Amino acid sequence: MVHQLSLVSSIPHSQYLQTISSFKVLTGLLQPQPISTYSILTKPNHIFKPKFEPGKINQIEQYYMKCNTTWSDTDIDLNNPIIKEDNIIVSKLFTNDGENERVWTLNISDIPIAGKNQQVCQQQIYESTLIHTSDSFLTFLLDLGYEVKNQYWLKGIRFFYGDIIIEIYKVFIRDDQDGEGIDGIKLKLLDESNQFQIKCYINIKNSTEIESINSGIKELVKLQEYLKNLFILEIPDRMYMDSRLKQ
Repeated sequence: MVHQLSLVSSIPHSQYLQTISSFKVLTGLLQPQPISTYSILTKPNHIFKPKFEPGKINQIEQYYMKCNTTWSDTDIDLNNPIIKEDNIIVSKLFTNDGENERVWTLNISDIPIAGKNQQVCQQQIYESTLIHTSDSFLTFLLDLGYEVKNQYWLKGIRFFYGDIIIEIYKVFIRDDQDGEGIDGIKLKLLDESNQFQIKCYINIKNSTEIESINSGIKELVKLQEYLKNLFILEIPDRMYMDSRLKQ
């Protein structure tokens, strides 16, 4: 479990080179870490619907679960905008899945803390990492009681500034309309405007570490102020980050 503090923003593609140049100066990191992650969004197979009775508390919540792993990109050049004619093809991950060892991170998150005086987003995240070596991972999810609802791919870069992790990325989804007859999966941008998403965050080991949380908030607010002439870091809408199943 981690207690995550975060701020987010987005920039047009035309601002990308200026932004990463600024982060290189800020962090002293001339070669940022590449990001290539594949995520599956899943939901429980059986929705629990409690029988409400007077005098009894039946508050059992169920959550969507996100499963993350890495993927091999097709030499996507983030310096250039992605256009419709770009042929972005990735391999089918679950073909002969049992033959290859793969690391997965399973993730469930609470809705962020509410309050008018929040300076950053604060959210509890529960994670478990496993190495899957046999059978299909989809079969494993089914046995666990989850079914796949959606999937997406991230491609970007990551900087480190003290305890702050800074990620700049684009989100890709399946292009089923133009992907017929292709040996693999064709991808397209989720946001066709070619914007980059930015997330700046700090992971605190435990929500009871008040001193570390207050220090982390100060660091993110300081970064927010420092970058205000480049882009505005904001608190995301907490309702969009609510992964609870609606009963």
